[in-house]
Amino acid sequence: MHALIVDGSPEPSSLELVERLVRASDYVIAADRGAVLLHELGIVPDVFCGDDDSADGASSAWAHAGVRTDIRYPSEKYATDLALAIDCARHEAARRNARLELTVTCATGGRLDHQLAVVGLLAQHVDALPRLVEDGYECRFLSPLGRDVWEVGKDAQVGATFSVLALREGTVVSERGMRWELDHHELALLEDRGVSNIVASADALVTCEEGIAAAFLLCS
Repeated sequence: MHALIVDGSPEPSSLELVERLVRASDYVIAADRGAVLLHELGIVPDVFCGDDDSADGASSAWAHAGVRTDIRYPSEKYATDLALAIDCARHEAARRNARLELTVTCATGGRLDHQLAVVGLLAQHVDALPRLVEDGYECRFLSPLGRDVWEVGKDAQVGATFSVLALREGTVVSERGMRWELDHHELALLEDRGVSNIVASADALVTCEEGIAAAFLLCS
């Protein structure tokens, strides 16, 4: 099940990107302010999930009135709207007895603390094959516990910028078809050794042999 969460970043992704991601999804969750972009697009999500503290009144009312599943939480809670939306996606995948493939957008614009928290949260859900897609980049979370290989050359032109960062101590990665290749190289936590590589061939790929890695393909 391809689930899309449209999150509530203060600097959201473009309407064009969100619409493209919706078309490629089986299940769409609006996490609070994420309802605003979907309202602009006229796309009713399957679920509205949140505490109504960031979506404007018109978009919130529209979402509550149109969705099939309306999940409301108190504003004083010990979880972010994104964490709760991921729980919703997992519940629906379990109900369908389907493998969850999770895409998140509108999640990282505007605040560094939010960006780091989103990356940390998605790293906890590597079994759901998470990817974070914004206008400037796509990030996939790679691990033997979920998706361990990204065939980057199928998604990028030769010359595109590519980076990989370790999100867990003991992370080991290999890269092929890049300007600078790695062979079972252990990256220290958040080490910059894997930053700003270049896709050199159409068969370029990255493999996370151990641990958890965040792999970033930057849009030109």
